[in-house]
Amino acid sequence: MTIPQRPWSTSVGDGGLLDGSAYLESLRDERAVYIYGERVSDVTTHPAFRNACRSIARLYDALHDPKQHAALIAPDAFGQPTHKFFKPSYSAQELVEAREAISIWARLS
Repeated sequence: MTIPQRPWSTSVGDGGLLDGSAYLESLRDERAVYIYGERVSDVTTHPAFRNACRSIARLYDALHDPKQHAALIAPDAFGQPTHKFFKPSYSAQELVEAREAISIWARLS
């Protein structure tokens, strides 16, 4: 079976996986977010959004934690590292590992 090449490229962080600070920086991209009719210039610092942004950043940081790396990360069909929950499971063992990976993230959040 030939695996097609990804139509996109990621070159951030450890093998393309964002860490928390890279994730927060990615949110500073001039997106249009409004609350109560007012445009939010930076969702990472606005009181209504900053805590949610930081919570998700912690999840990205967990991907780079050596203690959790084996439980959270596996190569996808393209050979790129990804969270085990977000890649297809082809065996019962992979399904159990995906469940454990998302369980770890759920406990972090």
